[in-house]
Amino acid sequence: MNSERIIEAELFSAARPVTVTDLQTASGFDARTIRSALKKLIDEYNESDRAIEIAKMGPLYAMQVKKEFSKEAGRLANLKIPKDVLKTASLIAYYQPVLQSKMFDLIGNRIYDDVKQLIDLGLVKAKPKRKSVELTTTKKFIETFGIDARSRGEVKAWFEERISKMTGRTPR
Repeated sequence: MNSERIIEAELFSAARPVTVTDLQTASGFDARTIRSALKKLIDEYNESDRAIEIAKMGPLYAMQVKKEFSKEAGRLANLKIPKDVLKTASLIAYYQPVLQSKMFDLIGNRIYDDVKQLIDLGLVKAKPKRKSVELTTTKKFIETFGIDARSRGEVKAWFEERISKMTGRTPR
């Protein structure tokens, strides 16, 4: 796999400024490979007409919206989802339709608060099923995370494809 694309994906998913050491830990690449990838990415983003840039702030690197687009980007940036709740959302999307009782087995008691938050945000819907609740993602989930999908099945396939690319394993 191309080291620049992996570093780019890690910068994007970090959602905060990171150091070369952080990227080493996450990617397994040596510092020289990471610095080279970062330089190429910075050049690539600067040479294109994009609203996103990779910025260097002292020892930190971040993928961010360029200053001239910050006002426009801020309109939708108010959606704050805690990292644990985001993990729960991705598990629901991957296993959907999934019973809350199965999710309880995966992540424990936290599922109840996480599901409530996700429902309040409009990202997940729940409907009673047997002695549990069936959880699925919503259209807003697809739109919020920019997933190229029109159905729950396509969302699940999207996650399976990403996981197989990251792990090198084929989806089940």
